[in-house]
Amino acid sequence: MPAEHDQRVTGHKRGPGLPLAIAVIAAMMLLVASVVTTLGVKRAGHEAIDQEVRNNLARLASMTASSIDADAHSQLTHADQEQTPLYHQLNTPLTRAIKRTEGIRYIYTLRKIGDELHFVLDGTPIGDSDNDGVEDHAYLMEVYEDPDPAAVRAIKDRRTTITEEPYTDIWGTFLSGFAPIRREDGTVDGVVGVDLSVDLYQARLAKVDNAAAWALVPGVLLSVLVGLGVWWVARRFVSYTDQIEEHREVAVRANNAKSALLANISHELRTPMNAILGFVNIAGDERTSDMERADAMNTIRYNAEHLMTLINDLLDISKAEAGVIAIEPTEIDLPELIERAVAPLRLRAQKKRIGFHVRGLDELPERVVLDRTRVRQVLLNLLSNAVKFTDDGSVTLEVSAVDGLLEMRVTDTGPGMTDDEVGRLFTPFTQVGSREKRELGTGLGLAISKHLMELMEGSVEVESEPGVGSVFTATVPYGAVDRSEESALQTDTRADWEILDGATIAIAEDGPDNTRLLKMILRRAGAQTHEFGDGEQARAAVLESPDRFDLLITDWDMPVLSGEGLVRKLREAGWTGPIISLTAHALPEQERQCLKVGCDAHMTKPLQAKALIETCAGLIKQHGPRRRAA
Repeated sequence: MPAEHDQRVTGHKRGPGLPLAIAVIAAMMLLVASVVTTLGVKRAGHEAIDQEVRNNLARLASMTASSIDADAHSQLTHADQEQTPLYHQLNTPLTRAIKRTEGIRYIYTLRKIGDELHFVLDGTPIGDSDNDGVEDHAYLMEVYEDPDPAAVRAIKDRRTTITEEPYTDIWGTFLSGFAPIRREDGTVDGVVGVDLSVDLYQARLAKVDNAAAWALVPGVLLSVLVGLGVWWVARRFVSYTDQIEEHREVAVRANNAKSALLANISHELRTPMNAILGFVNIAGDERTSDMERADAMNTIRYNAEHLMTLINDLLDISKAEAGVIAIEPTEIDLPELIERAVAPLRLRAQKKRIGFHVRGLDELPERVVLDRTRVRQVLLNLLSNAVKFTDDGSVTLEVSAVDGLLEMRVTDTGPGMTDDEVGRLFTPFTQVGSREKRELGTGLGLAISKHLMELMEGSVEVESEPGVGSVFTATVPYGAVDRSEESALQTDTRADWEILDGATIAIAEDGPDNTRLLKMILRRAGAQTHEFGDGEQARAAVLESPDRFDLLITDWDMPVLSGEGLVRKLREAGWTGPIISLTAHALPEQERQCLKVGCDAHMTKPLQAKALIETCAGLIKQHGPRRRAA
């Protein structure tokens, strides 16, 4: 008996859960029924409001279209007619309709010209009443960019058309109706557009939604606990999503910085590359004299060096991401800088058959302290733009240096610019002028030039008059040179061809062209060379006769045994001769790595002959000739 009694009690204990289950089932059934009924009423309310609004839009658009004189409307074909009595007469009904109709934001007319829709009338007052940064009023013959598809259908089908869904353009989001403007002969001159503010439309729908929400309160109360749980989970999910978005934005900003730098370099590469190609053709022309050929080669060398400087900017990606560009003033030959910057642009001007003049060059100080690369970059950009936009007349560069201030004034007889265009001139990716001219650039050059001049505590100013031309004036302070001290800048770039006389140098390089170049440079300087195609061959030769070589030059990326492996093995074996690492990797980290493993110097490709010879001579002198194994 006790056992049976315990079993019955245990069975009865399931009872309290049953009412709860029934209550829950009943509540759920009630909630489902409430939801279904409320959604049905809500949907019916939405459809009724939607149909009423659409009918009102169609009626207002049709009434407005019928009140417009189509023949007079067709006479409005030029933008300067907006201030005429005819325009104001036809536009008056539109203005009145906007004022007396609640919720109507815009009423206007459109005409199709070619494949584009153009505004004709617009009853909206001029100004930006909603402070969204967009002019409310559409001017006569202004192109309707990205038009409402309903407007296109209304013109094509010649019947009243309403947007299927609210449409968004630069003025906002609207529900719109369009009705054709018919002439007496039945042809259509355009359509009337009526835009209902989506806010009013949605406000009416919101009232239905609110009523439906209140009807669901009993059911919602039963769902509070579930909602709290969902809220907790959603909060965690949103937190993770925000973190992901933050990381994405950081990556996007970094990528944009790299893209901006790439665009900058791409723009600035064109001018020196043009000079190189042009002077290569001149140097190869059999009609070119020896003096002209030598000058062409010097110009090619100078522009190639400028290209390398720009490539170095690209490699310095950390500075680009931080928005930092280093200004490095050095002692320079100012007249030479101006002459070499002018050379490629003079050639381009000759091809366009326009004049090109340089004034004041003889009055400049011979040596000053400036950032050669940045000043040349700015001057090239100003001259390049002047030549590009000048088709008739001339381009004139006037240079002067007074009281420590260098002024470069570029005057052209191009098309000139309006005040509005001048105001946008230094904005990145902004271009002015004809479409053909804009396609020749990226819209970055002037923005870059202004930024560079500001970094050098200078400025760029512009004066322009349409139909006359433009004047760009760049000013930058410079430092004076103490002539009592020997200048560190040498204009003669020829190496001392006997400085390595008697030296024996090992070359580890897998590239045949680079090997021939190194061999030619070093042998002309008086050295004997031995070439090896990989690091293993060089290692075996050096260790076989440790006192044979005064110096080793090694490439860093080679087959069999890399430059790094070669240096490590030689140092481990006790060879103490000087080693120069040679690589196309120009990052500072690469130089530090080469020096860390045992190199005495690091040089990057392309080679500068004088620098290579002087580095070799300095290391041989420092270590002494014919080093012996330790």
